[in-house]
Amino acid sequence: MATTDSPLNIKGSIKGLRFYTVEGSNKTYVGQKGGASKPIIQKSPKFKKLRLAQNELRGRAKLAKDIRIAIGVWSVKVVNRYLQNAIAGVLQQVMNMDSPEFLGKRTLYLSKFKEVLNQIKWYYYKPLNEIMLCSYSVTTSEDRKSVTVTIKGLNPKFHIKAPQTATHFQLCLGIGTVSDYDASHPSKIYMRNTGINTDRGKEVHSEWIAINNPLMDEVSLTASLPDNFVLTDSYTVVRSFGILFGQMTYQVNEIKRERGSIDFLGAV
Repeated sequence: MATTDSPLNIKGSIKGLRFYTVEGSNKTYVGQKGGASKPIIQKSPKFKKLRLAQNELRGRAKLAKDIRIAIGVWSVKVVNRYLQNAIAGVLQQVMNMDSPEFLGKRTLYLSKFKEVLNQIKWYYYKPLNEIMLCSYSVTTSEDRKSVTVTIKGLNPKFHIKAPQTATHFQLCLGIGTVSDYDASHPSKIYMRNTGINTDRGKEVHSEWIAINNPLMDEVSLTASLPDNFVLTDSYTVVRSFGILFGQMTYQVNEIKRERGSIDFLGAV
């Protein structure tokens, strides 16, 4: 297989070569035609290990998508554009902690290995500490269901490195839960192992703040899961904090570019 960054507009096949694109990438991929058909891969004993590996890949993709959603809708424009693939990649480490004899249905108990998420580059444009040049504190409740971010002495004129077209910024905080996955049931399909208690999330936003705003004594945001949500040990709680920029016309409109940033506050 080969790839090219040049603006090829070829689709389909030419003399045994197949040209195709992959979602999330702007490259054109080139591969040789042929190979085993889908029915053969699905049934032949020769492809058993491939089928098992594919099943595990589907499990990692499901959990990666859950994590991507849990950090908050607000983050869509500022996270790494290949974030979901990056999450699925580190989840391989979690899967490898299970015995290789269970290939095809190895568990995805993220709750036991939360630290792997710290390896991921979450932002796309710049890290948050290069855009917001002030410190902030993070407080997590004992029950893991609430997170608070507090900034003291925020002076936007000096602390916020905004895009040239921005007139305002908004601070955002998200908290969400993701379930462990396993494929222990007869179907061997990866499913959440938390039963009917579904994942939950919450995000909060500050008001739009002018870039030329004077010194602010304190800015505090708190995001909490519902009081009646039962948070068991099979859940991982993920938190995210970041900044978005906007431009004032007759109202503040979010700038449609990846100029904000996100900071992953860790998993608990």
